[in-house]
Order: sequence, then C-alpha cells, then structure tokens
Amino acid sequence: MNQTKPVLKPQKLSWTIINFWLDAMLLVNFVVLQWISAILQFVFPAGVDASGWKLWGADVVDWQNYQFVTLCVLSVGILVHVSLHWSWICGVINQKLFQRTIIKTNGIDTLIGVGVVAAILHLLGIGILLAQWMIQKSP
Repeated sequence: MNQTKPVLKPQKLSWTIINFWLDAMLLVNFVVLQWISAILQFVFPAGVDASGWKLWGADVVDWQNYQFVTLCVLSVGILVHVSLHWSWICGVINQKLFQRTIIKTNGIDTLIGVGVVAAILHLLGIGILLAQWMIQKSP
C-alpha cells in the first residue's frame, strides 16, 4: 500500500500574532524602563553624590544611558504599534468624531500620520533647542 503523508503548509504570520509579540515586547520594555528608573531614583545617591558608586560594574552615567536607550526602543515600538493600527485609528476618528460612515482610503490618512509624526519630532527638537539655549550654570 502506498500511503502518502499529508503535506504541511507553512503557517502564515498573522497580524494578530505580530500584534501580540509587539505588545509583549512593549510590556517587557516598559517594565525594564521602570526598573532602571527605580534604580536611578532609589538605589544611587542623588546628584553628584552618585559619583564613584557602581552597581554591577556600571556607574550612574551608564545607568542613565541604559535608561535613554530603553526609552528610545520603547518609543520606536510605540510608533510601530500606532502605525500598525493607523487605519483603525483613522476609522474611529472619522466615524466617532466626524460622524462619517463612508470612508474613502486614498492615502491622505497616511500623509496625515506622517505629518503628525513629523510635527511631534519638530516639537521635541524645539524643546531640546530651547532647553540648550536657556540652561544656566549655578553660581
């Protein structure tokens, strides 16, 4: 008897699985950011008193760098998360805020999203430039 084994097709990666793993990564990243922030706030001495102290071979500046990198990774993850949900966000805004039931998708929503991201980045840049311009050394 000639028996053939069923051919297994490779599983497609669904949007649900992608969203699940992205959300899981965001949760882990958020918890790590909170943990690092708590270490900086509660474990290291405040201000210049932290100079000379090390935790697991890393000084306070190293831990601040870990915090900033973790924050940047979280920000990129949130940007990807919002991008994956952008059509849903636009649909909710159109239906609930503007009371539109027929929604045409002609790419304008994508341009609006890119514009929102550009505006946020410009505001952050302006805030950093203002802070750099206004910083003062204590007497």
